[in-house]
Amino acid sequence: MTLSLNEIEALSRKAARGAGLSWGLAEEAGKAARWLVAQGLPGPQVLADLLTRNDGADYETLCPHDEDEGRWTARGGTLCPLISGAALCDHAARLAAGEALHLGRTASPMLLLPYLDAAARMAGRSVTVSWEGVSLTCGGTDDIPAGMTDALSTGMVDAVSIRPGETCDTEAPLPTARADIPEVTARQLDHFAQRTYAPETEASRLAGAGAGLTDND
Repeated sequence: MTLSLNEIEALSRKAARGAGLSWGLAEEAGKAARWLVAQGLPGPQVLADLLTRNDGADYETLCPHDEDEGRWTARGGTLCPLISGAALCDHAARLAAGEALHLGRTASPMLLLPYLDAAARMAGRSVTVSWEGVSLTCGGTDDIPAGMTDALSTGMVDAVSIRPGETCDTEAPLPTARADIPEVTARQLDHFAQRTYAPETEASRLAGAGAGLTDND
């Protein structure tokens, strides 16, 4: 099915919130899915898989802890790329200073890319991100190389390396307007999004549109 980027972002945001993320993290997750789709990558599919994987998990088990200097790990064993990505943006100054960062076991690492692109532009220098089978630059002017979708779509990696590079352009590229996503992905995301809606009650029905039980004719 074809959706506008605004629709993809809104659906992804609501799904992330329905899966238990804070509104702030959910908003960034929606932007991340939009960014990936604009790059020709299956962001909504990867997001739907991640939300299914993390459903019911506690935030403290998924967030990064700087247990060793420059190396982030999760107490639950696997980092969430949405939470780690937001933290990477918060630590853009470390990248600007030339410090490399290393993530331990991470789920759905493709979802880190939009955050790294934003962090690179905040830092004013590109960053090279790599994991097994993948090495690419974020924050530069080059597009993501064709043929990397399968490697980028991996569900789990043991380690992610993030190294600052040269000065980058702070202007983000213009996105496309619409994109295709599988109907099964839209249903998965909508399943989580439905949790953000309050269940209908007799009182809400009476207070909603229409006359309720009152005859106004």
